Amino acid sequence: MEIRTLQYFLAVAREQNMTGAANMLHITQPTLSRQMADLEKELGKQLFIRTNRSTLLTEEGIRLRQRAEEIVSLVQQTKAEISDDQPELTGCIRIGAGETPVMHFLTDTFAKLQRKHPGITCELFTGNADTVEEKLSRGLIDFALFIEPFNPEKYEFLRLPESNRVGIITRSDTPWARLPAITADTLSQIPLLVSSRTATATFDIRQWSQGSVTAEDLKVVGKFDLIANAAQLIRTGITSALGIDELFQLHTPDLAFVPLKPAVTFSCLVAWKKYQLLSPACEAFLKGLKEEIHWQGKD
Repeated sequence: MEIRTLQYFLAVAREQNMTGAANMLHITQPTLSRQMADLEKELGKQLFIRTNRSTLLTEEGIRLRQRAEEIVSLVQQTKAEISDDQPELTGCIRIGAGETPVMHFLTDTFAKLQRKHPGITCELFTGNADTVEEKLSRGLIDFALFIEPFNPEKYEFLRLPESNRVGIITRSDTPWARLPAITADTLSQIPLLVSSRTATATFDIRQWSQGSVTAEDLKVVGKFDLIANAAQLIRTGITSALGIDELFQLHTPDLAFVPLKPAVTFSCLVAWKKYQLLSPACEAFLKGLKEEIHWQGKD
């Protein structure tokens, strides 16, 4: 299986039309059709559902598309790193993160580096811990920002000197918005959205409440991945969400954050793969991040 064949396959997947993909690739339609037929024969699977007007992916085709995108991305990244012989520092730094204000450590570091070296670019991916770690383990991102609890033993990591406060995000006209804090008894009464994160539990409800409330006691309306869309459901008034403070999506007068009592805070860490040869741009970024942590940790 050649990289070019995968690029052809991805073009057909995007265009959903063999003729349109051939035109984009500047090859003839029969040539492209033959390449795709050969790919199906090589894999022993039907990848496309062909009609007179469209070419759609089968279930196996959808699975191959995901892998093909990863493979092509890694090849392009590798070529760029190896062929980069310019004296000026260049390259792409790929960062994955959950939603947390502590992200400013990474963005501030990149901004300082990019001002010195305008040829450096970045790719930012936002997702929950499960999806971010999957990308990190596959080498699709260089650095990942995790909100703890997270087990970093498989990675190199730096712990950041700021934490996130946990509480309830609720519509500002709910009874809970007027409270100074959310206790265990109150939490069990609130319809809630909770994190879809599966790698680790967000925090131990039973331990926090000293046994008075368990996860089964919560009135769970649903789960959410990222808070931006969840906030729209919170605004309907049917639910609140268990989340962290100081997210810019929540800085509106119709939403309120109420902290838990006893207080719960999560620290954050930046991780990267062990034994991985970092690109010069990533090495410079990591050096800058360590300096940023050192100086801000003194404040």
